[in-house]
This record gives sequence, structure tokens and C-alpha cells, in this order.
Amino acid sequence: MEERGICSVVLAKWADYRPALPSVHLRFLAREPYLETARHDRRVLEELAVGWFEDFEAEFRDPVLADPEAELVTVCPSIMRDVIDPEPPRIQRAVVEGAFLRRLFRLLVDGEGWEADAQVRAVMARHFSFHLVALEAVERHPRADA
Repeated sequence: MEERGICSVVLAKWADYRPALPSVHLRFLAREPYLETARHDRRVLEELAVGWFEDFEAEFRDPVLADPEAELVTVCPSIMRDVIDPEPPRIQRAVVEGAFLRRLFRLLVDGEGWEADAQVRAVMARHFSFHLVALEAVERHPRADA
């Protein structure tokens, strides 16, 4: 799936939720501006602080960020493409939608940090189980063989 297709999938999914979230904004960023934005994201700052990345630019693979305070969801189509490209076409759309929904739902739950993440995961497990399984499988076991 190319970047244009990724944007189309995200926009189609966003159309389902936009009427219920009129104050939330969605934006797409190219890789470099996205990585700069990610460096200021609360969750990413925590990951950086504990040393999860030796080379942030090369290793950071999260294609969607959510800022609950700014009510903003940011997507990087080029990182998303890199994440899904080696995966079978039959699950690529589910991974794109799952990555987007996981961060969008972060704006809808109470709490912060791991508690909010757990609430989002529970919602997705109930209502978007295929998306969640596909996304978590890709995140845990990135394919280098394809």
C-alpha cells in the first residue's frame, strides 16, 4: 500500500468519528517533521528517557501520535508504509486502521499513561479485535524477510 492509499484509509476511518469529535484535528506529516513532533510527545519522551532507542530516527516505528491536550492526531504515512510494506496485503488495511484507532481512542478515555493505554486496548479488544491482533503482531514481530 502506498502513502496515498494509507491517507485514504485513515481519512475514511476518520470520517466515521469526526462528527462525534468536532474539536479533534487530524494531520499528516512527512517523516522528518513527524520525527521532530514525536520527540516532544509525552509517551515518546518516556521511551527516550529509559533508553529504548539507540538510533531514534532509524528505530522509531510508531506511525500515529495522539495529543489529548491539543486534541490532535498526527499520522506519518511514510513510516506507516515502512511498517506495513513487508506484511501480507490481507492485513495491511487492518494495521493502518488499528494504528489510527488506537491513538484516536486515546483521546476518548480518561486517565493517563499505561492506564489510558489499557482502557484503549480493552475497547479495541472488544470492538476491533482483528485490527488489534494484526497491529500487535506487526509491532512485536516486524518482518525483515519480506
